Amino acid sequence: IGILGNGFITLVNCIDWIKMQKISLADRILTALALSRIGLILVMMVSWFTKESYPFSSLDIKRNKVIFFSIAGLLANHFSVWLATGLSLFYFLKIANFSNAVFLHLKFRIGMVVMVIFLGTLVLLPLSLTLVSIYINIKIHQYERNMTLNSKKSDTETVSKLIILTVESFLPFTISLSCFLLLMFSLLKHIKKMRSHETGFRDPSCKAHVRAMIMVISFLILLAIHFLSHLMTAFYHNVMQSKLAFMLAEALGTIYPSVHSFVLILGNDKLR
Repeated sequence: IGILGNGFITLVNCIDWIKMQKISLADRILTALALSRIGLILVMMVSWFTKESYPFSSLDIKRNKVIFFSIAGLLANHFSVWLATGLSLFYFLKIANFSNAVFLHLKFRIGMVVMVIFLGTLVLLPLSLTLVSIYINIKIHQYERNMTLNSKKSDTETVSKLIILTVESFLPFTISLSCFLLLMFSLLKHIKKMRSHETGFRDPSCKAHVRAMIMVISFLILLAIHFLSHLMTAFYHNVMQSKLAFMLAEALGTIYPSVHSFVLILGNDKLR
């Protein structure tokens, strides 16, 4: 379902790009976001399939699997989360209405702001990769050493996972939450201004505010679910003993890149 939804976004925007010979900033972000989420879903699917189908692989195969899926999963998740954050920032700057000089300066340079934010996130990538390399070493050592040492290492593995998740999720979540709150404040300010005209939510600006807020809040909720699913799998060996509970946590992880694509489709006039 997630691949179909994100594939649809990519296909429609690419066809429109070929026809019009140009593509808007919003469509560029949407297309890049859809492609990153297709990659994220594929990494999750293949990782789960190999884990279930080949549980007793050789040490070399296990080592290569850990390295590949850890790095591929990190990169796909990083670009997916930050592109969605850039989209939230784009909606905020495009739709919100403030008279502040700094806001107006940013509003007229949306493309540059989104690009700077996205390129700035690449600074965090080496830190995340360093944390992942620590996690990979811990995981590989678990396969190489005896079970007694494995149980002692499991706590370190869990902590390293939690640090990676926090670094990757906290900042984009904070930026998107700020965009949502500022959009809400802008909407309330606009409603107060339009009250004398008795237009209320029928006003086009009000509709645009509400639609953008739905996009941003849906991203926040789904990102929180995504974080929760990783949290559950991180504590699997220590807390969760049920295989069904682990499978539920894995399934929850796919909700974020899958469901949000349909929220974006329904919130976009061209795609809808």
